[in-house]
Amino acid sequence: MKLHLRLFISILFFSSPLFAQLGGHQAFNFLNVPNNARQVGLGGFLVSSGTDDPNAMFYNSALLSEKSTQKAFLNYYDYHMTAGMTSLGYAKKVGDGIVGVGMSYMGYGQFDGFDQNGNYNGTYTANDYWFQGSYTHKVGVFSMAANLKFAASRIESFSANALMMDLNGAFIHPTKDLVVGLVMKNAGFVMKQYQPNDESELPFDTQLGISFKPDRMPLRFSLTYHHIHQFDITYTDTSLKGEKDAFGNDLYKEPSFTDKLSRHFAFGGEFVLGKVLNIRAGYNVMRRKEMVAQNVKGLAGMSLGAALKIKKHIDFGYSVAWYHVAGPTNSLSLSVATTGWDKRKKTVID
Repeated sequence: MKLHLRLFISILFFSSPLFAQLGGHQAFNFLNVPNNARQVGLGGFLVSSGTDDPNAMFYNSALLSEKSTQKAFLNYYDYHMTAGMTSLGYAKKVGDGIVGVGMSYMGYGQFDGFDQNGNYNGTYTANDYWFQGSYTHKVGVFSMAANLKFAASRIESFSANALMMDLNGAFIHPTKDLVVGLVMKNAGFVMKQYQPNDESELPFDTQLGISFKPDRMPLRFSLTYHHIHQFDITYTDTSLKGEKDAFGNDLYKEPSFTDKLSRHFAFGGEFVLGKVLNIRAGYNVMRRKEMVAQNVKGLAGMSLGAALKIKKHIDFGYSVAWYHVAGPTNSLSLSVATTGWDKRKKTVID
């Protein structure tokens, strides 16, 4: 176990210089879109909550446990405009570990196409998808997992694909509701570029988070620090330097240390109202700072959600998240146990 942990940390930090800055340089960014109601409702970044949720295989498969196995799940995320993401999967205990399989598909609808002279030449579509297999193994209070992912993207007649790996870890307290998660996501290589001269880079990320529910308090707190490997994740338009708005204010401001630090955090809270109902709320600082419109902040960065358990066999979740003043996004999740439905007592006839 110690050897695996050292290897994980070594890869985490020694690989960090190999990945590009944020702000439009990366391809396959759909891999970073949260695709289930729990993740959406708790701020978008999450690595430490959901040991009973098979959807954890998408954000930290080390959280998969016996409570999240033998469950099939389906999610739909009504993202923006005509874009929508559908995902599904299943987790099962195999030997001493847990195997999970899943896939996610994002469609963007139809678009009007024009040639270089502005002449209409019909419609085209764009879509992204990935397939994932995961394996989780627990040793004492520690859990380690790995995901192997194949991702593909298509825009009109242009396509690209990549092969990636996630390395995930978690500390799960044996008696308290306390979980610490650490993940390294989307490390790999592009197998096919959109065009021969493209240099697409993968949306690599490293995240550390903690979830804790104090005894006798119906509230579970979650805190996630993302992009551990890269401190400055601000995206600022340097071409605005020296430019002023109609009131004479500078359009460009150099990000402060506090601004750079705060963008790494996402906060979540779950109000545990008995065994069947949870109310969720989240706040994504980076989304808030990047997506607010000038002088109109709205609810950008905020999220709300709820989860309902029906007879221990069906889990239903709904979340709404605000990216921009243009309107919210909606996420629906459904997981169904594939065993334990037949509770009839067997009658023995002599």
